[in-house]
Amino acid sequence: MASEYDIIADEWQARAGELAQWAMDNLINRKDVWGQYSVLTPTERRREGRSYKAMTLPQKHLRGEDMVSIDKLTRHFASRHQRKPQIIGLHAKSKDATSRWLGIDIDMHDENKTNAEDHARRNLVGVVEWWKKLQSLGYDPLLFNSNDNGGYHLWILFAEPAPTADVFAFAKSLVESWEATGLDEEPETFPKRVKDDSIGSWFRLPGLHHTKHHYSSVWSGDDWLDDPWLTGHAAIDCMLNTMPGPPPPVKADGTELTARKRLQVEKQPAPVSTKRSSFKRKGKATVCVDFDGVLAQKVDGKTRIGPPMDGAVEFTSELGEFARIIIYTARLSGGSKDSREKLEEKIRKWLDKHQISFDAIHNETGKPVAHAYVDDRGVSCRPAENGMTAFTNALEDIKNLVD
Repeated sequence: MASEYDIIADEWQARAGELAQWAMDNLINRKDVWGQYSVLTPTERRREGRSYKAMTLPQKHLRGEDMVSIDKLTRHFASRHQRKPQIIGLHAKSKDATSRWLGIDIDMHDENKTNAEDHARRNLVGVVEWWKKLQSLGYDPLLFNSNDNGGYHLWILFAEPAPTADVFAFAKSLVESWEATGLDEEPETFPKRVKDDSIGSWFRLPGLHHTKHHYSSVWSGDDWLDDPWLTGHAAIDCMLNTMPGPPPPVKADGTELTARKRLQVEKQPAPVSTKRSSFKRKGKATVCVDFDGVLAQKVDGKTRIGPPMDGAVEFTSELGEFARIIIYTARLSGGSKDSREKLEEKIRKWLDKHQISFDAIHNETGKPVAHAYVDDRGVSCRPAENGMTAFTNALEDIKNLVD
């Protein structure tokens, strides 16, 4: 029987192509350089006292010829330790000194030190506090358990490249509370500094750890759960559904804010991508809403769409005040890629025409990760909250749906 680690490895490998395209679309600041971890031979390990080395590639004389590509990204996300992994990182700024993302690295290298458990706990408390702060500012941050040992990576994606100087200042303003938060040292930020004549630093991509048998897990935000970390397909879905946000805040006159005040500026909702509605999103919860039977009346035929349900406009408008709305429909679960894309565009036009508020249409296999699901065929059953009557009520609801 396959281990949990092997199952998760299979899931990352199966979706490496999707992740590679996501990284290419959202994370590439420059293609001519990248970082890579190289696994050392036994002789090199004995000589250097470590199992890997980190390099910036390619060599200078090859720059402009060997580039970051979909193939390189796919090999990274599909990496497995037993098959010579090719784990890479991406640079935090472009040649034009702009950045498409911000990264924060909260380290935990020495797992054997006396206070390691307390150190790891304080790391988690601190990074979750920053994650919540970013959410309150309108961002959709990604928090990764990077090594399963108390180390964490926090990412923010921007809808458009922002000046690296602004991104750096914003990152420093976020982590300046590291001592008050209880961390042992100031986290690294990516970009690390602003220096025009430097290619800058690179940040390891999510996925397989370069030394540990661990794949990145993603913070769900549900800290009341025994295990609030998403793994495998659930973690990947969360990554692919992340909404890039606006650039770092600036004053109304366009001048930069001081580092301390940057986080005090109230953010506007993130600009929408071509796959998202133009309606405003203010909340931070994610709610998955079924299309047929909830928003649109059911009709015969996979490509036909019925009129909107009474109250659907008002429902999504109020829901959008506190939640991110993901439209889910079984219509997009089969058929060719071309037919699915045409149907998705038809659904999007229908939603816009009838003023239905939404943030994205889910077009992958399975339901997206969400805090709540709204479905005309769904049955709620929460015995942890309602006791044994939850099962009685659920059975009654199921009977009504089946009948």
